[in-house]
Amino acid sequence: MRMMKVFASHDEQIKILQERGLSVPDKAAAKRILSRENYYALIDAYKEPFLQKDERLNPYRLERYIEGTEFGHVYALYRFDRELRMLMLNELLKFEKNIKSKIAYRFSEKFKEADSFLKPDNYSSDSRHHHERDRIISTLANLIKSHKKRDRVRYPAIREFFDKHRNVPLWVLANFLSLGQITNFYTVIDEELRERIARDFAEEYSEEYSPIRLKASEIDAILVVAFPYRNKSAHEEVLYRFRLAHPVELGRAEELMAMPKGSLSKGTVSSMVNLLKLVLAREEYEVFSKELERLVDELEGAVMEQAFEKVMNDTEFSHEFRNPKKMT
Repeated sequence: MRMMKVFASHDEQIKILQERGLSVPDKAAAKRILSRENYYALIDAYKEPFLQKDERLNPYRLERYIEGTEFGHVYALYRFDRELRMLMLNELLKFEKNIKSKIAYRFSEKFKEADSFLKPDNYSSDSRHHHERDRIISTLANLIKSHKKRDRVRYPAIREFFDKHRNVPLWVLANFLSLGQITNFYTVIDEELRERIARDFAEEYSEEYSPIRLKASEIDAILVVAFPYRNKSAHEEVLYRFRLAHPVELGRAEELMAMPKGSLSKGTVSSMVNLLKLVLAREEYEVFSKELERLVDELEGAVMEQAFEKVMNDTEFSHEFRNPKKMT
């Protein structure tokens, strides 16, 4: 039977940490940080790379910190992960905007009649997709319906467009779909459209880097990786050590990017970083990668080498990553 956790003051929390071998040189600063950040969100979430795992030094496997670890080291990892989330979210939102734009454009180009996105025949004929297709159509129909008559509306831009034009096209509605919904939309449209959108991404990459071909299945896989990263980045969950529960097939993408087999499929932070290169403008990706390199360099200078290497192993950032020439 587990013992219930009891309340501990900031002073008591610091004492517990010291008893476990964590050095707290500036107690006043540590108390201020704990009052802002919360013990659980800071210590429990980021202590792992700093804990002593060597059985010779910790034979009873107690929660002990590696000798020399300071409170500031844990806080540095916390700040690194927070900035990593913000940086990743910014780029994932760009990808989200990009795929929404491409889907809305290509679908509307093929099906030009008003409200074409509400007609089941304009989607995949594969019966396996019909349930999700109907959900997407219902979501889009409800977005329009809820903004026609209600005085209080969730998205004023939809109401304004409807009031002016008496209809709301897909290229307007797509902006108000979540990444999960737009992922499902991409799944249930017909295969010709799916491949056309994949070619759009490939053509953009080819113009800025070197010629490649992307299939719809590869865009599917990228979306499978991007969706949880987008959510974790937005909801302030620990990001640096996250990876997909189940690998995805990204063998062709690894070949296209001259990466070792299996390096993308695990869905680590490194996987997501590299996949973003396929779906962002080159200039944006270069700015992103340099900022990411800065974050890694700052962490390396702020924590002990042993903890830093553990974090790099969790992210799967290679040593080459720290050289910006390797990222562009």
